[in-house]
Amino acid sequence: MNLRQIEVFYAVMKSGTVSGAARLLHVSQPNVTRILSHTEQQLGFSLFQRIKGRLIPTDEARKLLPEAEKIYQQLGSFHSLTNKIRKGSQHLRVGAPPILATSLLAPVVAELCKGSDTSVELSTDNRAALCTGLIQNQLDLVICFGNEVPPAISGQELFTEEMVLLYPQRNQNIPLVEDDNSRVDWSRLVTTSHKIIGLDPRDPLGGLLNQSIQHYEPDYHHQITVRSYSAAAQLVEYGAGLAVVDPWTASVFANQLQQKRLEPALRFSVSLLYADHSPISVTGEKFISMLSC
Repeated sequence: MNLRQIEVFYAVMKSGTVSGAARLLHVSQPNVTRILSHTEQQLGFSLFQRIKGRLIPTDEARKLLPEAEKIYQQLGSFHSLTNKIRKGSQHLRVGAPPILATSLLAPVVAELCKGSDTSVELSTDNRAALCTGLIQNQLDLVICFGNEVPPAISGQELFTEEMVLLYPQRNQNIPLVEDDNSRVDWSRLVTTSHKIIGLDPRDPLGGLLNQSIQHYEPDYHHQITVRSYSAAAQLVEYGAGLAVVDPWTASVFANQLQQKRLEPALRFSVSLLYADHSPISVTGEKFISMLSC
């Protein structure tokens, strides 16, 4: 199978119809049918059964799919690289979690592009997916929470921040640090409240929160656990409990919820990551310097 045949096979597997594959590939239906028929003739076995207008994959097709997916992803990375080369070094592809993209990076991207020919693609996803994007050459830089650096990736800590407690406007039962109304006694809160909304422990901030809670209360059980910081804040609005989130999420909900820092503080890193095989461009360096100011 050549690359075009693999593309057609993969598109049909994903869409289930010739018409769907044609739309994905931006070609005519007869073109897809012709390539698919020729592929089956070359292979000497059928890839699909035609049943009521749909193409049902054969066992042989299902066995081929994992390898076809790998090739398709590599082809996507190759296309991404050619686009980067065509656009030149002034094009920058940056990835970040949604809250960092909107609250931290958006003003920096706007300033970087102001009055210049620089172009930026700003993508959002979780940390694991963003690191995959770096490895597959789909991203140039990633700004993320935490300071863990995966294999084949380099990184540096940009700065540290503190997590923030969010609680309802009407709640006055938060244990404050003696002689300091600006901070909450975190150890007392954990041991006396069972209404702290959990964060996904696979997330850097979620892991930090869970580790801290278990330090004071090893058997602590979260009634509600979420993967989104904003979802945690919204649940506080609905009276579902208390949330500990990043300061950018806290600022979004500043008018709806009360917020205080913790004592002892839960500090976390915001880091820069980039692939070992792709050095940072001049535009990337400028972006980082603006972000660090």
